[in-house]
Amino acid sequence: MSPLLAQAAPAGGAGAPLDQIAIVAAATSGVTLLMLWLIASYRRGGAKPLRALSHLAERYVGIPGWAAVPGLATIAFALIIILGATWDIGLHIDVGRDEGPLGTTAHYPLLVGLFGVFQMGLLAVGMAPKNPKRSSPVAIRIKGLWPLPAGGVLLLAGGAFGFAAFPLDDLWHRTFGQDVTLWGPTHLMIVAGTAVGGTAGVLLLVEGARSVGREPANGKNALWRPLPALLAAIFLYLWAAALHEFNWGVPQYRMVWHPLLLALGAGQALVLARVWGGRGAALLALVIWAPVQVFMSLMIGGPLEVTAPGMPLFVAEVAIVELLAIRGMWRSPVRFGAVAGVLIGTVGFAAEYAWTHAIMPIPWTPALLPEGVPVAILAGVGGGVLGALMAQALQGSLSSSKTGPVLKRPLVIASAAGVLVIALGVNAFTATTPKGATATMALTNLRQGDAPGTGGRQTVGDLRVRFAGVSTKDPMYISALGWQGKGRYLNDLRRQPDGSFVSTSPVPLTGKWKSFVRLQEGRTMLAAPIRMAPDAAIKFKGFAAEANVTRPMVADRSLMQIERKPGVPSWLWTGATLTVLLAILGMAILLAAVIVRVGAMTPGKRRDPSDRAAPAGDEATAASPRARVAAGAAD
Repeated sequence: MSPLLAQAAPAGGAGAPLDQIAIVAAATSGVTLLMLWLIASYRRGGAKPLRALSHLAERYVGIPGWAAVPGLATIAFALIIILGATWDIGLHIDVGRDEGPLGTTAHYPLLVGLFGVFQMGLLAVGMAPKNPKRSSPVAIRIKGLWPLPAGGVLLLAGGAFGFAAFPLDDLWHRTFGQDVTLWGPTHLMIVAGTAVGGTAGVLLLVEGARSVGREPANGKNALWRPLPALLAAIFLYLWAAALHEFNWGVPQYRMVWHPLLLALGAGQALVLARVWGGRGAALLALVIWAPVQVFMSLMIGGPLEVTAPGMPLFVAEVAIVELLAIRGMWRSPVRFGAVAGVLIGTVGFAAEYAWTHAIMPIPWTPALLPEGVPVAILAGVGGGVLGALMAQALQGSLSSSKTGPVLKRPLVIASAAGVLVIALGVNAFTATTPKGATATMALTNLRQGDAPGTGGRQTVGDLRVRFAGVSTKDPMYISALGWQGKGRYLNDLRRQPDGSFVSTSPVPLTGKWKSFVRLQEGRTMLAAPIRMAPDAAIKFKGFAAEANVTRPMVADRSLMQIERKPGVPSWLWTGATLTVLLAILGMAILLAAVIVRVGAMTPGKRRDPSDRAAPAGDEATAASPRARVAAGAAD
């Protein structure tokens, strides 16, 4: 470890206060026990409010209550998660670490959303009919239990996985310290749990509709059958959230990730919508996604007084998919997805390039083009193929010919696309840290000025930097970043004729600001501290703002994640990370299996979703609500 990092390394990083853990554990355990009691009462014929809600959903949605109630509620809880997580990320950027699960207001919607998805998983399983004649044709049958809806099982698994990230996040911090990055392993568990849970909510609605002979997709007009667009919009939310470090201008990973994930996400979500939902479904997905995304950004940057993020555009990508589909599916949805991916990686890349200069904190530069364009093309192809396969699975064309020719070797195609995406990720993750690089910094014109965010007037100054031992010929960015000082400061340093770089806005130099000079060129990512506030909680002495100082440049993430514990065995961190990643892979496999299972359903004879239309021999043949309640064991 270099002398700079030896000085900067924290000595500790405790987890959340035990009283907060106890409060959360008691509250969630209590609510879970109440939910189990409600389910037991429902299955005995009681729980009249839940039954009334179920019948109301059946009447207005046309889907059995066991699918409609938890399915629709799950989608609402998923949106709450996304709002809470976005708010929480902004707070971490502006003010730093929190004081536990109850230490910041942003954690409340995040907790409610994650816990709500888990509870809806319990409800989806608990409300499932006992009578096989009224249960889902693809229900999972376990000895000693009633038939369990496939979507409900997936929802329960995804909800439990996402909610488990909260206690595991605290354990992670106690073991490894605070890894202040969105892409930390337990943070990825929240993203994965939300993705699986939100998808499961839509799948449960599809499963319920098909169980009563209704087809919820493949309509001529996407407005009347919006589930494909809704599912695609959920994926757009999650892909946008995965990019938040770039949306806020604090990326801890190479810039090539930005076009990679944009092309991958656009290809997967929009091709899925168009292939499954038909004409206009990709456009409808954008119409669902964009207003909510804009609302969240305005709320965070306005009333919540947090630095607002930028957001991707996706308009060009939607136009590509919809216009390309005018010709049809190009002889197969997979070929359509691949062609759409190529155009998303080229035309879409060009549109997003321009958009980054209009709204993103760190705009793309020509230095990104040699690697960024081919990566975007390959990622777009991978995403488009995966989106097409997902759509075909939901249509049932992977196992039958009800919607056209059966796709040959879908597992091979899916595996190849998955390997391609993983390979792109490994390449993007690979960064280098040249030794011997230094930054000589001069601070001048110190004065009182308004710092960004809500910190008020503070000491600010102008910065001049000279780099040695590292190339600055073709950078992705050379910038000054300040964060966690009650705001975020970001300034693109301007190159001077003498080879130095100067700031174009004053750098905050007091309070709790952690300010760095950051440089990324090719695979090189380096940073040097301008001024970093001391932090007694982790025994960090900080770095003073000096008029003239030369400091070694170190790995960028070493300063961005200054709160990580030193001395933790690398095998322990690697093993824990791989365990989480394998668990996420397991959730992806379960998701794929349930998609194929639900897609294989063939809508039978259309019938009323309520008990009034129960087939002969069912326990609930009576038409009156009283008789239906009396026959509650069948539910």
